[in-house]
Amino acid sequence: MVSVIWGGIAAIIGLLFLVGESIIGLHESGVSHANVILWLVITPVVVVGSMVHRRMLTAESYGYGAALKTGLITSASSMTGLFIVWVLFIGVMFPDYFGLMHGYAEAQARSQGHTGALLIQEVHVAKLIFASPSFYVISAIIPLLVGTIASLIGAIGIRKR
Repeated sequence: MVSVIWGGIAAIIGLLFLVGESIIGLHESGVSHANVILWLVITPVVVVGSMVHRRMLTAESYGYGAALKTGLITSASSMTGLFIVWVLFIGVMFPDYFGLMHGYAEAQARSQGHTGALLIQEVHVAKLIFASPSFYVISAIIPLLVGTIASLIGAIGIRKR
């Protein structure tokens, strides 16, 4: 149950981050860092949080296997919650998010001095990533992978003998 609660916390944080970006006007100015935060930051934080939470609730020993199991379940529930947030955000709240990210990728490439074929290539890659269904597949795989790595490493320090 702890893992599901922390998966819900991940979804709430993700939704708040996306809405917060919109409220402070980043999306109007063609900027979004949400994909990096939702893909690479939130899941490892909630995985470690859930393992610590579960350890505090456990009176007996809390070994590597138990910590790893908690982390992996939290990683899966976090991925599910964040996936639902992406579908809700892009499908209902901000349908032009992919267009925003295409423009952002082009602006970033231009600011780094890329021109010609390199600029075209970077925009093309952004259009491949920020398109349905590839975006949703990436949005499921990356948090799960990052959460699994965080579980494997975090369980070493979280275990209690």
